[in-house]
Amino acid sequence: MKKQQIDLEPVYQACSGFAQSLLRDMGVDELEVAAVYASIALSIYRTTLNPDEYEAIVDAISDSRHNVNLLPTVDQTIH
Repeated sequence: MKKQQIDLEPVYQACSGFAQSLLRDMGVDELEVAAVYASIALSIYRTTLNPDEYEAIVDAISDSRHNVNLLPTVDQTIH
């Protein structure tokens, strides 16, 4: 059976927009926002996946670390 394609773009846009708001409007440090999002992601994975699946997703994240896109800076989003 083929898995259903899920459109994550609205979720991505909402989370990205909130992060940009924290950076722009509240002056939160970029690394603090990244640390919180990474911690939330790992907590969700650890809670919902079995131990083997958790290890596999963490390995996949690590393996793809060089294929990550850059986000626009706060200055670029204001102008």
